[in-house]
Amino acid sequence: MELRNRIVMPPMVTQYGSGEGYVTARSRNYYAARARGGVGLIIVEATYVDKPGQAFANQLAISDDKFIPGLSSLVQAIHKEGAKAAIQLHHGGRLAKSALNGRQPVAPSPVASSEGELPKELSVEEIGKIVSKFADASVRAEKAGFDGVEIHGAHGYLIDQFLSPSSNKRRDSYGGDLGNRARFLIEILRAVNERIGKDFPVWCRINGQEYGVADGTTLEESKQIARMAQDAGSVAIHVSATGPQSPVALTSPTFVPAVIADLAGEIKKVVRVPVIAVGRITPEAGERILAEGEADLIAIGKGLLADPNLPNKWFSGRFQDITPCIVCMGCRDDLRSPAVLGIRCEVNAALGKEEEYQIFRAKKSRKILVIGGGPAGMEAARVAGLRGHQVILYEKRSRLGGQLIQATIPPHKDRIEPLIQYLQTQLKELGVRIELGKEATAATVEEIKPEVVVCATGIRAMVPEIPGLSQGHVVQAGDVLEGNVEVGKRVVVMGGELVGCETAEFLAEKGKKVTVTRRGSEMVLKVGAVLRPFFLGRLLEKGVTLLTDIRYNEVTPQGLVVTTKDDKRKVIEADTIVLAVGSIPDRELYQEIKGNVPETYLAGDCVEPRKIRDAIGDGYRIALKI
Repeated sequence: MELRNRIVMPPMVTQYGSGEGYVTARSRNYYAARARGGVGLIIVEATYVDKPGQAFANQLAISDDKFIPGLSSLVQAIHKEGAKAAIQLHHGGRLAKSALNGRQPVAPSPVASSEGELPKELSVEEIGKIVSKFADASVRAEKAGFDGVEIHGAHGYLIDQFLSPSSNKRRDSYGGDLGNRARFLIEILRAVNERIGKDFPVWCRINGQEYGVADGTTLEESKQIARMAQDAGSVAIHVSATGPQSPVALTSPTFVPAVIADLAGEIKKVVRVPVIAVGRITPEAGERILAEGEADLIAIGKGLLADPNLPNKWFSGRFQDITPCIVCMGCRDDLRSPAVLGIRCEVNAALGKEEEYQIFRAKKSRKILVIGGGPAGMEAARVAGLRGHQVILYEKRSRLGGQLIQATIPPHKDRIEPLIQYLQTQLKELGVRIELGKEATAATVEEIKPEVVVCATGIRAMVPEIPGLSQGHVVQAGDVLEGNVEVGKRVVVMGGELVGCETAEFLAEKGKKVTVTRRGSEMVLKVGAVLRPFFLGRLLEKGVTLLTDIRYNEVTPQGLVVTTKDDKRKVIEADTIVLAVGSIPDRELYQEIKGNVPETYLAGDCVEPRKIRDAIGDGYRIALKI
């Protein structure tokens, strides 16, 4: 297979298929956009080879010939844009869901995962049937026109369950030593190669290591697995990682690109076939990995969700125009949420909506006033500028960013700063007139006489009605993060959501003794499922006291007086009390001007306090309408 470059889009489940597993127009548009963006090879997401192996709602299927026409249309959409197309063949094993397929999950051993059901142990005969399912699926992939297939042997799914001693407790020829545990993968590779044309590439994805898993697969074992796979006909090795402590699943205090590149480098030392490296690899890191010979191909996943045009921008030297992934893990959280069907991106409102969210020049250029330089306002100004409108942006602070400025300050949040820089750069390139340090008023609107106003005026901090809050040692979380106030040694943070707990971690790192209080029973419920356990763990490691189920009584010079869940009155001694109890939309200016301008819109947190994704989504949608 010859590729136009070494960038690979790795398989990422999107849930953009139909409920029955068919390719949809949404799927085609999504993949076509990434192919058009310049990627060399697209590996279509995990596609189940057998209905009992389905692990996600709306997961693509290749378990029957009836799926071939739709898959063929997907291949054609990718090929039309100049990229090669492969497909990942998948079986969820114990991570499959009976609610989706009506069957008890299967696995090498009756060992449930932390997030799955108790599986049924596969018989040797049943193992053979699943091997045939993979081979049948590869034939369908070839018929559909794919350029190759990837066998999914990583991330805790069925093949990986055989490979890992943590989940494989068998005592027959499929369990025990590594050769036996790898037998299932090797049989699949051989069966696939026997069924397809000799020039049809087949390779596998494996874990370079399992992190935080007792008796998990080690790097040394993965090297041996890679060699066995190579000898069984795998023409490449795609090296990933898994486990609750995997570097790809958590953030670090300072952004680290290519967090598991060392695994690919080690495996490359022991195989002759090309190695695909993956794991939050930036283009800069990818060039380094190639130059140093640690891998042959670079898989960029979330970066292509954030910006499908990343390859073209990189190759043309437009580095500053690449929309940065902020490693929020929201796309992964969406896969775990029953309330969401189809992954979303915090910084790319057009993800999964590539057709309807295309940006076209407006028929008529209009004068647009954007009030507020946070993510909603900047995105509205960016898209409106791309559409050819005359845009003026007013921001009362001395720099753009809005609440993103505070969001970059706590530990593990430095990855947001590139988003601010990207949006600032885009506005400058588009010629948006930016007025900093100027608070827009009704008089400003009257003077400018815009045809459209986008109010992105954000929020005001909420102040609860608790006796004693007017005392001098009570401050707002935002002022603490920005260094506008002095904070004593003992601190109580009132409010246990994201802002409160991030402020608590920020202060704990400065040596403060911090207690976080909350009326509810759990902390940071609005933090996504992927990062929440790590966040809570960090708070406890840094000595932060988390106090839930309390009632606030009063603030005194000594500290905060509360009633605990067992109805005991308690004084939490504090030199400083930090308020992080929420916010309310700031719509004051909107109410003043909405009848005086032909079109007026609300965007971002002044609609209601939400996430970055919602703010950027508001700005994008509104600018498309104007």
